[in-house]
Amino acid sequence: MTAAAPARLAAARAMSEAALQDHVRALCDGLGLAVQHVHDPRRSWLPGWPDLTVIGSRVIYRELKSEQGTVSAEQRDVGQRLTDAGQDWAVWRPAQLLSGEIGRQLASITGHQIALPLWKDQSA
Repeated sequence: MTAAAPARLAAARAMSEAALQDHVRALCDGLGLAVQHVHDPRRSWLPGWPDLTVIGSRVIYRELKSEQGTVSAEQRDVGQRLTDAGQDWAVWRPAQLLSGEIGRQLASITGHQIALPLWKDQSA
């Protein structure tokens, strides 16, 4: 475990789903990706539809959760249906943002390379 790991873990645990969404949207905007957010999935025709649909060289579907958030049965069902249909569905959490994994996945559908990881230890 690196010296930055405890600070990164604390930051991930403190980040809300809304804050994660804001960071992901900023990454998408910066990379020129089209992104659609389902504002109120409870009113969707298909309950459990992923939070984000991101369009680049291919389409990915992502459910956003805080570190403590749980994926509902409806979300798992829709995710499985998308996966069974050959689509790229996954759950993203703050730890994946701070490790650079989300940035790498987004960059992979643009052809761009970005400097990663995005996390800098603020205590150093």
